[in-house]
Amino acid sequence: MNQSPVVLKAMSYLRSKRLFILFLLSLLFGIFLLQQPERSVKVAVSKGGRLFDVRDTLETVANQSAARNLTVNHPVVAGMLAGRDYGFLYAVPLTEMQNRIWSRYGCIEAECTHVTLYDYDRGGTIEAMLNQSTGDVFNILENRFARPGPSPYILPRALSITKEDPRVGELLGDIRDLEPLMVPMSAWLADDSCNEDWCVDLTFMAPDNSGRILHVMVNMHSEQVGRIFYTRGRDDRAFKQPAAQGSRYNDDCHEKYGWVVCWQMTANDGVEFYDASFRDNLIFSSAKIGQVEVYYPSWPGGYRDEIGYSASVHPYYGTNLTDFGNGFQVSQIFTEFLRWPNCICCYRYEQIMRFYAHGTFELDFISHGPGCDDLSNYRPFWRIDLDIGQTVNDETWYWSDSEWLEAESEVVLPLFEDLSPGGNLLFTRASDKGYLWSPQRTDPLDQDDGRLYVLHYKEGEGDGPIATGPGNTFWPPGKWLDDDSLERENIVLWYIPFLDTKKGDPWWCMPDPEPDFSPCNALLRVEPADELPELPPPQMAPTGEASVPLPSTTTPTPFKTPTPRPIAGEDAEEIMLNSGCGSCHRIGDFGEAGKVGPDLSDIGTVAANRDPDLTAAEYIRQSILDPKAFVATTCPNGPCPGNVMPDDYAQRLSSEQLEILVGYLVNQVNIPKLTGTTEPSPVATATAAATTSDEVIDGEQEPISPASTERSTSVVFVLFLTATIIVLLLLLAGKEEGKS
Repeated sequence: MNQSPVVLKAMSYLRSKRLFILFLLSLLFGIFLLQQPERSVKVAVSKGGRLFDVRDTLETVANQSAARNLTVNHPVVAGMLAGRDYGFLYAVPLTEMQNRIWSRYGCIEAECTHVTLYDYDRGGTIEAMLNQSTGDVFNILENRFARPGPSPYILPRALSITKEDPRVGELLGDIRDLEPLMVPMSAWLADDSCNEDWCVDLTFMAPDNSGRILHVMVNMHSEQVGRIFYTRGRDDRAFKQPAAQGSRYNDDCHEKYGWVVCWQMTANDGVEFYDASFRDNLIFSSAKIGQVEVYYPSWPGGYRDEIGYSASVHPYYGTNLTDFGNGFQVSQIFTEFLRWPNCICCYRYEQIMRFYAHGTFELDFISHGPGCDDLSNYRPFWRIDLDIGQTVNDETWYWSDSEWLEAESEVVLPLFEDLSPGGNLLFTRASDKGYLWSPQRTDPLDQDDGRLYVLHYKEGEGDGPIATGPGNTFWPPGKWLDDDSLERENIVLWYIPFLDTKKGDPWWCMPDPEPDFSPCNALLRVEPADELPELPPPQMAPTGEASVPLPSTTTPTPFKTPTPRPIAGEDAEEIMLNSGCGSCHRIGDFGEAGKVGPDLSDIGTVAANRDPDLTAAEYIRQSILDPKAFVATTCPNGPCPGNVMPDDYAQRLSSEQLEILVGYLVNQVNIPKLTGTTEPSPVATATAAATTSDEVIDGEQEPISPASTERSTSVVFVLFLTATIIVLLLLLAGKEEGKS
C-alpha cells in the first residue's frame, strides 16, 4: 500500500524517537553497571576464622568517618598530606589514664580519640589527637618508624595488590571469592624488604585441603607481594573450652591488702593498670603491654601482635579478679574464642598482675599457644611508668659485674646475664621507699632471656597509644634510648622477656600434648626494700687451708644449672619430630617445603659430593653436631640465614640416636620419580613463578595500579555491551525500514 509522504515522515519520526529512547536506556544501564560497588569482603576479627565486617566494630567505639574528616581537614595535617598518597587506618578513644595526660585539651570532660593515618609515599604514620566534642586536633606528629597494627580499611588496597600477582592467581584463583582467615596482620620478614617496610599478611586456607595456612605477605609501601608460603596444619584435638562470661572485659578498681589499683582495657595496649598505690603511697602510674612480637625461624619473620578491643588479638571471657588470701590478682585472656585451640595461626595470651599484702607486686604474661608454626619466640613489651611516692625517682641502681652501679643515664640491661646474689637486676628508690626488681627463671631448659630498658619519662613516648615499630628492633622503646639523665627524674621501665617454644619433651610454650599442660610464662617480681641489699663479705681463706664459705646476709635464689634436656625418640621420624627438624626443613614426606632451611629430601646425594675429604655420613654427622661447619648458600626463601639451627644436639642426642638420624639422612637420595605419581607442590609452583614475577618487579617497568586496571576492565566491558546494543538497534531499524 502506498502511503503519503506525510505518513512516511511521521513513521520515520516515531522510529527515530523509539531508537533514541532505547539508546538512552542502554546508556543509562551501562552507567548503572559502572557505578556498582565492589563486592564486600568479610574480614576475620581475630586469628581463627570468625568472619564479619570489622568496620562495624570500630564504629561502635568511635565515629570513624567523622574522626577521619576532622583530622585530614585540619590545616596542619592537610599541609603534611598535600601531594602524598595516604590511607586512613583507624580512630580509637583514649583510656581514662590517657585522657588525663591530655586534660589541658578538655579530654577529661569530653572523649578524645587517637587517629592514625599511613603515608604510603614516605612510610610511617601521621598521628593526631582529636577532641570529638569540640573538633580540636592537637599533638600532631609524624612517626617514620611506626608499623601500624591491623586495620580493615586497608583490605581493599591489599587485595588489589595481591590480585595482580600471577603466583596468587595460580594458587587461589580470584581472591575476592575467598574469605581471609584474619584481618590483615602487621608482619615482617628478616630477609626481605618487609624487614623495614610496612607489610601485612593475608591468610587463606590452603587450596589442597591439607588444612595448612597459605600466607601472602604484601608490601604496602612498594605495592608488591613479597613472599608466599605455607605454615602448618594439624588435626583437631579434644579440649574443654572455658565457660564464657557475660562480657569480654571489665574496667574496675580494687582496694584490699593495703593496695588500691585501677585498670581499663585499651584499644591496642592490653589492660592498662593505673594509679597503683600501697598504704597510700603511689607505686606506679601505668603498666601495660604495647605489643607481643612473635618470631618464627621458619619464615624467618613474624607478627607484631597487639592485644586490646581494637587489636589483632581480642579480649574475651571478662577480666578476672582472684583473691588468694594474702593478695589478689587481676587477669585478662586475649584469644580467638570460637575454636581455640583447634584454629591454626591463632593465639591465647594472658596478661596478669598480682598484688601482695607485704607490698610485693608481679607482672606476669602467659602464652597458651598455638601459633602459626612449631618453633617460635614470643616477646611481650611491658611498659611501667614508675612513680614511687611521687613522679620523680631519686635513685636507680643496677647490678653489674659483682656490684651495684647507679644509673646516671638511660640504659638497657639483659634480664638474666648478670644478677645479684639475691637474683636482683634493678633497685629503684624515692622518698625513702625502694623496690628490688627480680626477673624469675621459668624456662625448663634454662634458656631465659630478655631485655630491660630504663628510660627517662617524656611526653609522647608510650604514654598514649603505642605504635609498634619494625620487627626485631625493640622499637619502641629502643628508638627512645639516648643519654638523658636519670638523676631525680621520672623513670619508665620497658620489660621485654623472650619466650622460646620447644617441640619435644619437656613440652614448653606448645599446646602439645594438651594445651592446658604446657603454657609458657614470663614473670617479673618487684619487692619492697628501703635500702640496697647488703652484699656478702668476700670469701677469703688463710694460705694453705681449705676455703670455708662465710655466712651470707642474703639468701641467694637457687637457680638451676643449665643442662640440655635429652631428645626423646627411638626411630628417625620420632627423633626428627622431637628435634624440630620439620619446622625448618623438608625431608622427603617429612616436614614442609618453603621453610627457612634447605630441602633435605636428597641430602644423601648432596652430602656425598659436597666435601671430597668427607663421606656422606661424616658430612651429615658434622652438620648436626656443628651447624656452623657447613651452611648452604640457597634456601627456599633466599640466602640461608646463619645461627638458626640449634647447636646443642651433641648434648641432647645419644650416640645411638645420632647414628639412627645419620643413617636415615644418608639414604635420602635423588631417585627419579615416575611421571604422574606425585602431584606438584603448590609451594614449589609458587616458588618457580616467583622468579619470573620478581624479574618484572625489579625492572624499570612502570607498575600498573591494580585498582585502575580493574576499573579499566569494567569500562571496556560496559562500552562493549553498549556498542552491541546500538548495533542491534541499528539492524532492527534497517529491517523495519526495509519492510516499509
